[in-house]
Amino acid sequence: MFKKFLCGLLSVSMMAMLMTGCGSSPAPAAEPEAGEQSNATTVEEASEPEQPAQADGEVTLELYHSWSPETTRGEVLTSLVDEFNQLHEGKIHVNVETNPDFPAYQEKVKTMLSTGTAPDIFHYNYNPNDLSYFESGLLMDFTPYMDAEWSERFESSDLETLTYDGKLLSVPFESAGAVIWYNKDVFAEAGITEFPDTWDGLLEACKTLQDAGYGGFSLFTGDDAWYSVNLITALWIANEGAATVNASTSFQTPGMINALNTYKEFCKYSTSDVIGGNYSVAGANFSSKKTTMAIDGSWFTSYQDEAVIPSIGVAPMPANGDGVATQGYLVTDAQTPWAASAQTDPAKEAAIAEFMKFITSEEATKTLTMEGSVVLSAKLELSDTDLAGVTEQMAAYLKVNGDAPSRTTNLQRNLSTQAGAELPTLLESFLLDQITAEQFCEQLDELN
Repeated sequence: MFKKFLCGLLSVSMMAMLMTGCGSSPAPAAEPEAGEQSNATTVEEASEPEQPAQADGEVTLELYHSWSPETTRGEVLTSLVDEFNQLHEGKIHVNVETNPDFPAYQEKVKTMLSTGTAPDIFHYNYNPNDLSYFESGLLMDFTPYMDAEWSERFESSDLETLTYDGKLLSVPFESAGAVIWYNKDVFAEAGITEFPDTWDGLLEACKTLQDAGYGGFSLFTGDDAWYSVNLITALWIANEGAATVNASTSFQTPGMINALNTYKEFCKYSTSDVIGGNYSVAGANFSSKKTTMAIDGSWFTSYQDEAVIPSIGVAPMPANGDGVATQGYLVTDAQTPWAASAQTDPAKEAAIAEFMKFITSEEATKTLTMEGSVVLSAKLELSDTDLAGVTEQMAAYLKVNGDAPSRTTNLQRNLSTQAGAELPTLLESFLLDQITAEQFCEQLDELN
């Protein structure tokens, strides 16, 4: 049964199926701007370049990423880098630097690229409305290394999305669907025996939780407003359906306006630090039971106190009960691929490709999924024995993902750079009643 649940999890742009014969209804991939992005080079056209003679000494690579080694996924990634270094001792060595503040991390990567000080390898959120990474001319082209064997690790649609002007400028890596994580013990204590299947029912549950001394959703407006925008996106889908939202070119729709007003209602049952709060604060609020729900990816439990983890459950996204949206739809993060800075040293370029093949291999993908609780883009087939070894929370997460009838990217991830930068201010102005939902949508359209 669980094999079916895993279908559709590990592809980024299409969230394509995990195992042969299984699948789900993916959101349509974002279309490139006219004249900007060409078709991907076919496998038949790619050929492995002739490897240069090993240079004297060891090739050193600098890897920069945002997974804190204090989290489960960061710890597992660190162990894989150590394994790679041991396997290539005397030939290749990867040094690692991390910055767990993802918004700050992304800004630093952009700055480093623009100043010619980019790390050899890094990851980032792909945004079809911001192709500055691709247009910079500063990224390594993986096309010569993407042979038939390596390309089979990925869905062709993912490779096409990350190809620009005939060059494969990034390698698919992480894909994440956001689900509702909730404290099932607190729900039970408050007398809520079943998780509501409608948003109106969930608002009523928040009132009940408040009467029992607990908050509802963890929400925040700072940084990328991840939790808040996940909720807003989910409410928009409930109002208009995933297909309509996925195809929308404007935020000025009745469904989006209603979603914002409903989001404001949910904020009344959150904490006082919603305005100006960030991911760390919101996560701590859940751990301390100030809040009881969060819409987040598979890594959520790795940021929670061990004492609260047994109480954590996973719920499918509610709908409105009117047939517009099907319960269980997913809001997803953007593609988070690996990229590398362009190299003038053939030996260093070849070393980067060697590491990329290692970290996206079936063995590494399985380790990151099973031990790091990370849903990745590379294909993976897990046996019943494998699945029996995951935590209760991960098993529930995989089931909700696998059963999802549709997938829609968090609306912030596809905003222009200017719109994304102004989004926190717009949210705060809206929550402070300085602008209406209609004005919020109008201004966001103008910025985007």
